[in-house]
Amino acid sequence: MTVRKLGSAIIEKVEEICGPGFKPTRMFPRFSQQAFDAHKSWMVPEHVEAGSDRLVGSVHTWIVKTPHHTILIDTCLGNHKQRQNPGWNNLNTPFLERLAACGCPAESVDFVMCTHLHVDHVGWNTQLKDGRWVPTFPNAKYLFAKREYAHWETERKTKGANVNDGSFDDSVLPVVEAGRAVMIGTDHQPDPLLTLKDYPGHTPGSVAINLGDGDRKACFSGDIMHHPIQVYYPDWSSQFCWDQELSAKSRRLLLEDCVESQALLCPAHFPGANAGYIKRQGDAFRIEWDR
Repeated sequence: MTVRKLGSAIIEKVEEICGPGFKPTRMFPRFSQQAFDAHKSWMVPEHVEAGSDRLVGSVHTWIVKTPHHTILIDTCLGNHKQRQNPGWNNLNTPFLERLAACGCPAESVDFVMCTHLHVDHVGWNTQLKDGRWVPTFPNAKYLFAKREYAHWETERKTKGANVNDGSFDDSVLPVVEAGRAVMIGTDHQPDPLLTLKDYPGHTPGSVAINLGDGDRKACFSGDIMHHPIQVYYPDWSSQFCWDQELSAKSRRLLLEDCVESQALLCPAHFPGANAGYIKRQGDAFRIEWDR
């Protein structure tokens, strides 16, 4: 686990699971083998599995500790949840123990923030107790973007309980029903060092969470990009993007924002050296890893 200090804040990644997943031909509708191969030398084995080209992905949460609050950004998949993906189904990981080992027991969390409400970003919002899904972090407020929540609320009403692989029912609604959710806009500032910005496309209400202390900045980007190859080819939206064209525009804007602000980019699924600084490279970008 890498601990990074950014001004008066501390950032730490806590991983739930990590391993090879989709092949890029399935992940990216605009995939080009030639373009992919041009970068394979630095991607293998940390970001691409040798011999298979399968993309290596991490599912992790970010702990952000400021002088005022302890914040969790995205809460992974969760234990004992029934999911269609066999690698995500009925997990039983020591995730909470890993949090505690980082000095972040569940009771210490002040805010849980989700960049969006996909299944792999909300799971530890709740845990199973006495046959019921209850909020995992007993003292935390859960901050959901208004537009994002409204979208999934409508999907749930029109498509039923299986929407978002059942995660809205077991990982979002119980938080709302317990009175622990706060619906926010991007003008909401839960901590003096945190701001939010809309980057729609992957989902209708996906946001990035920005941390800034003086000239030191970080950007927690969720799934605005899934894999570092998208830094070099920002027009490669994933098959999971709600609006692929809008996602590509938001991704390019986010990368431009990171260049301008010199922010440390902290995505939700980059494994290994999982954060870095974005630099311009022609009409696209490159990443300098923060190891």
